[in-house]
Amino acid sequence: MKNTKTINKIRYGHKSGSITAFINPDDIYELDPFVLWDHFEAKEVVHSTGLDYHGHSGVDAVSYPVTGKLRHHDSAGSHVTLNSGDIHVMTTGHGIIHKDTMTPQDGRVESFSLWTALPAGPSEMAEASSRNIASHNIPLVEETDSTTKVLIGCYKDAISPVTYSIPVTYLDIMITPYGCWQFVPDAKQTTGFIYVRSGEIYISGNQLLPHQMGTLYPSALPLEIKTGRLGARFFVTLGEPLHQHFVSSGSSVHSSTANLASGSQHIAELLAARKTKH
Repeated sequence: MKNTKTINKIRYGHKSGSITAFINPDDIYELDPFVLWDHFEAKEVVHSTGLDYHGHSGVDAVSYPVTGKLRHHDSAGSHVTLNSGDIHVMTTGHGIIHKDTMTPQDGRVESFSLWTALPAGPSEMAEASSRNIASHNIPLVEETDSTTKVLIGCYKDAISPVTYSIPVTYLDIMITPYGCWQFVPDAKQTTGFIYVRSGEIYISGNQLLPHQMGTLYPSALPLEIKTGRLGARFFVTLGEPLHQHFVSSGSSVHSSTANLASGSQHIAELLAARKTKH
């Protein structure tokens, strides 16, 4: 019998300015391997907005702008502009610094950030790398009631071109009113969550509204999501737990305090080297 999902818990995010964060250090073991999910949005934006150079280590960080453009620069040599619908994957390894700037579209910006921990061992402390995937290269699966964009992993017969450090499924889904979407996940991907961007969805007797996250847990039933009079756009993320120790500084996550300290030192060196050059 396949290990699939139903709702276990509904989470409400903590808002800081225009960013709503849904995973904090206390949630890491429950949501292993997911360590961050942030929803950034702002309206009536006149100028570009973002963060100056800062660092991370020990995680894969996925950026997904859905409204506006995202300019990304990092110490791994990636200098790209993401259009709406593109994704960027940054494998931070033993440390990377980057700068992201959002340019508004019709006065609005909106993007999503997903982080997963890297496996303990060589991957966790490897050289950082960065890659950008244009939206037109990301597969869409169109069905009677829904359209599913396969950002990472696979859905039905569609496979994302994104290479990723660990087994993860990351889907962006739109359902029509009074529609139904079904999926049987990989049996090993026993951790995950659903996040509603707009509309309303119903799953295993629960209603999820915009800006709500539903934590998933294994079930003998397929993942089935329905809508009522409103359609919906939402995300489904599933992953295979790493079952390892986690130490978090907020900006970095590692399997030991020694690795966290090493990553922090490397980030400090990268920031110092950048200041020297400028």
